[in-house]
Formats: sequence, structure tokens, C-alpha cells
Amino acid sequence: MAKSKQEYANNGVEISKATIGVGDEVTLFYKGLLAQCGAEEIYAHIGYGKEWENKAFIPMERDNDVFKATIRIERPDNLNVAFKDSGDNWDNNSMANYSFKVSKRVTKTSSKASDTEKSAKSEKKSSCKTSKTCKSAASESGTAKKTATAKKTTAKKSKKSTSTEE
Repeated sequence: MAKSKQEYANNGVEISKATIGVGDEVTLFYKGLLAQCGAEEIYAHIGYGKEWENKAFIPMERDNDVFKATIRIERPDNLNVAFKDSGDNWDNNSMANYSFKVSKRVTKTSSKASDTEKSAKSEKKSSCKTSKTCKSAASESGTAKKTATAKKTTAKKSKKSTSTEE
């Protein structure tokens, strides 16, 4: 369960992180009313924002008296959660739902994905060295960069000479 006291702990609902951001993977813990009434299967119904966008039912795994599910945070809007059992009984916090604030920041967890993408790009570049097609594309790209740099340099020199003539 979560390390610190959380808003919905008295209802048997906790989340593994105190602050969550886009890209985080969090574990949702539930030992609320449905679990206490003997439900064998519980699903977390999640959605984002007032309109419950990106809705999904996530089956929760039973671990002794606690049900849990891992969720990847996809949107920078409040994460809303309600719980349902296989008999279609709901725990939705007396129709207020369980809502967790999501920060707009992208977390370190999701930056690992961009590191993986960078690594894949560098591998592609290194494997490209042996291909004739890649070599010609790389040389065209290099020529385009040199041309752009030359244009910038010429423009700067032109500005300097104009300002000294005034």
C-alpha cells in the first residue's frame, strides 16, 4: 500500500505515488466496500477529466484482502476511478468518484522511453553507414546543412556591412 496517508484511505482506496504525472505507472490498491462484501472479481473503471475521456475497465488482481492494478498515466488531467464487481455492484464514492490529480509534467519514467528512442536512432545511423542509399542521403543532408550555415553567415556579414555604412 502507499506510504503516506491518502485522501481516500478510509474508503480503502490508495494509489502508490503521492504525486503522479503523465507517463507514470502507478498501482491502484482497493480494499473498499466491494472487497469487504466478498467480491471475487473487481474492475477499476478509469477515465480522465470531467468527461471521463480514455475510459477503460481494468481487471484488478487479488492479493489477500487487497485488489490491485497497475495503471499507466496517459493524460495531464484528473484520473477518475470507480470500482465494479462481477455482479455489477459499484463503489463510486457515493457518486463523487475517486479522483487523483495528475501533474502536467512528464516524469523520469517516461523520459526513459525517449532515451530508448534516441538509442534506436543512433543504432539506425550506425547501421546506415554500410548502406549506399543511406550514405548518399547522409551526404545530401550534410550538403543541405552546409548550405544553410553558409546562408546564415552571409546574412550576418550583410547586416554588419549595412550597419557600418550607416
